[in-house]
Amino acid sequence: MNRVLEGLSKRELLNVIKRFSKNWITLDGLWFTLVEDKFGLEAALDLDLQMWQRYALIEAERIKKDMGIEGGGIKGVLKALRFATFDPSMPFEYSIDGSGQAHMWVTFCRPQEGRMRAGRGAFPCRSVGFACYGNFAKTIDPGVRVECVFCPPDDHPPDIWCKWRITN
Repeated sequence: MNRVLEGLSKRELLNVIKRFSKNWITLDGLWFTLVEDKFGLEAALDLDLQMWQRYALIEAERIKKDMGIEGGGIKGVLKALRFATFDPSMPFEYSIDGSGQAHMWVTFCRPQEGRMRAGRGAFPCRSVGFACYGNFAKTIDPGVRVECVFCPPDDHPPDIWCKWRITN
């Protein structure tokens, strides 16, 4: 496999990364909907929360090691999140204000968009988002905190699914 990847152009490698990311999100969504169909939304959310609490720690630890990112406050966390598996196919946007706090938001959420297309409606993902972003941030820099500004089922603008505040 490595010899195949080593022979690819930069453009081909970027396409492979995007496809792997999209496939990973599809796998997560399929797993979630199968659990939801068999056991209900509450059970699916409970298991998803447990998965994200563990997965965010593992992924952040691997990124710290592989990319040499540790600490760095808010900027270090934002940099590390760019290497998260979901980012190439579901990137976030962010801004850092004059006080040093950041706001991060998702304009295209593949899981939520997929649920809407399937007629399932948005699912309440605040706890899952906090498990993901909060645990990830603490692993990169224990001094960084993540707070939810809004997230489904909260009302949100039509062009933003969720928004998070990141502080030191």
